[in-house]
Amino acid sequence: MNSWAGRVLVVDDDPQLRDLCRQTLARAGFVVTTAANATSALAALDHAPFDLIMIDLAMPEIDGLQLLELIRLRDISVPVLIVSGVASVDQIAYAMRLGARGLLIKPFRAQELADIARELVAKRQAVQVRDRVAALRPVLQISQHLLTELDLTRLYALIVETVRVEVRAERASLMLLEPDEQTLRIVACTGLPTTVGIGSLISVAHSLSGWVIRHRQPLLIDDQVIASPWFAELRQYLLASELTTALSVPIMAGERVLGVLNAAKATPHAAFTIADQELLQLLAGQAAVALGNARLYDKVSRSEARYRALLRHANDAVLLLDSTGTMVLDANLALGRLSGYSNEQLLQLDPNQLLPALSQLLATAVNGRHEQSEIETILCTASGHETAVAVSVSVVPDGDQHLFLVIARDISERQRMARELAQAEKLAAIGRLSASMAHEINNPLQALSNTIRLLRNPDLPSERRDLYLSKAALELDGLIHRVQRILDLSRPNLDGRRPVDLNQVINDVIANFRSTLTARNIHYVGDFTSSLPWVTAVIGHLKQVCQTLVQNAIEAMPHGGTLHIRTYLRPPDGEPDRALFWRAGGGSHQPLPDPAVVLEISDTGIGIAQEDVPKIFEPFYSTRFDGLGLGLPLCYSIVDFHGGELWVRSQPDQGTTFRVILPTAQ
Repeated sequence: MNSWAGRVLVVDDDPQLRDLCRQTLARAGFVVTTAANATSALAALDHAPFDLIMIDLAMPEIDGLQLLELIRLRDISVPVLIVSGVASVDQIAYAMRLGARGLLIKPFRAQELADIARELVAKRQAVQVRDRVAALRPVLQISQHLLTELDLTRLYALIVETVRVEVRAERASLMLLEPDEQTLRIVACTGLPTTVGIGSLISVAHSLSGWVIRHRQPLLIDDQVIASPWFAELRQYLLASELTTALSVPIMAGERVLGVLNAAKATPHAAFTIADQELLQLLAGQAAVALGNARLYDKVSRSEARYRALLRHANDAVLLLDSTGTMVLDANLALGRLSGYSNEQLLQLDPNQLLPALSQLLATAVNGRHEQSEIETILCTASGHETAVAVSVSVVPDGDQHLFLVIARDISERQRMARELAQAEKLAAIGRLSASMAHEINNPLQALSNTIRLLRNPDLPSERRDLYLSKAALELDGLIHRVQRILDLSRPNLDGRRPVDLNQVINDVIANFRSTLTARNIHYVGDFTSSLPWVTAVIGHLKQVCQTLVQNAIEAMPHGGTLHIRTYLRPPDGEPDRALFWRAGGGSHQPLPDPAVVLEISDTGIGIAQEDVPKIFEPFYSTRFDGLGLGLPLCYSIVDFHGGELWVRSQPDQGTTFRVILPTAQ
């Protein structure tokens, strides 16, 4: 089966010949339409285009030559094949002058008809292709010329110059719609009067260009519409009296109007044509695409420049790495100052040489852990020194892959200040401890000294000597007890740790205080979680913590009250009221990993002043006259050595809550 070859119109008054032609051409792949006379042929031409027309010269009423004349008035490009058996030389010559492309003498063979039809249609199609390419070539060149220009100012000028050349205009201008859509701004022009130039604003409501904007259609002006009021208004702004014709088309981006292209001529008898209008519309379409590209490029360029400036001048050191983390793509000035390398050196440097722990940092970021948190590490400088830095790594999407953004902050000064502060705190604590120890030990030593001085009296009665010796022994026992408490505070013994039921420890401690609670008119409330996990601890140490906290709670309620003890498993997101508590030891610490158990001991007693809360864990600080001030420091030391946390919340006259958090037994 033959492929489609084209459309053929066969015009002949002989039905048998028409049928023969139809069958022959159909077998050759043509779509065939037949007409018995000129009237039917013209009607068929009105209905559809054809690639070839076969005309019999000898037809009644309107013969073949007359039909050919009528066809040429409609279409001068379609090839015509003359079919005749009695045509004269003059008729054939005249047909050729009218554009007939071939002659077929009757009678003819079917193959002869098919061959000549294919030849004529092939030549027509080749001509059409050449014409199409010839027509498209300048358009494509113009489009390429416009689309490759990304600088907006140069693009404006290029568009206007292209308009001037292509439509042969003495004056041309490009107007873009302002954001308020009430005015047009001239961004490029050529040949306009000195009173009108780049930057001039034209009202949309009172100008011809505004009319084009409002109606979104082109407007062609010639000398026949000079008297129109709107044209007179335009002339005083854009045109001069010597101009004879003008053309204005909208620049559209989809349904949005961007602006207007204007052109004008002063040459007499050279008015713009519809073809000029169509060409200018085509240029306006290309200009819209070019403007969109240039604006997008300008926006991206400005955005890139802005962010590059932010990156470049950021106070923190910034390093941009490729997807493998082995190549430096960019680095800012702060990194150069911190590392001692120049920007050129940084771009050539192995980033692992700069940050030895980089591989672990990148792996952490890729796994999605601590992506936004800072990790303290070291940075190696060009001089070989190590600088302490806090580093955060972020994964930055980049197309179908990712980049690594490394931000490093110099914390060497902060660490130095922290060390100095810690040293100062240690010295202050040692001073306070020394003063307290001197006070606590000096009193019994003074008593011992006085007793020994009295015992040296040879006339001292024996009963008095025995009394003094008993008192000296008591003072020595007290002194030994104080020293032992200090030793326990400094180095708790963790031998004998094992899984312990915290609920049972509390019950054992409370059993020892039952009579005291009743005598002090204190109501006890126990709120224990039955399925509480066990903790790993030295049971004696844990009982000592509970006894101290319960004893303090009882002494804080001299007139009675409520002792509330509860145990529970810490929620996954932590205690909701943690911000209300103060942590023993102060400072910032990493929270205990889950799971963890919580013990809370609360009273409704006298409470503690806010300024005194941080002091209660210092050795020898006590609010009681007979207290040593070692109970709470020892509790904190024990809890800390067990890997736990000790927190306190208190308000004067509202009571106190101690919260002990311990890791569960593994």
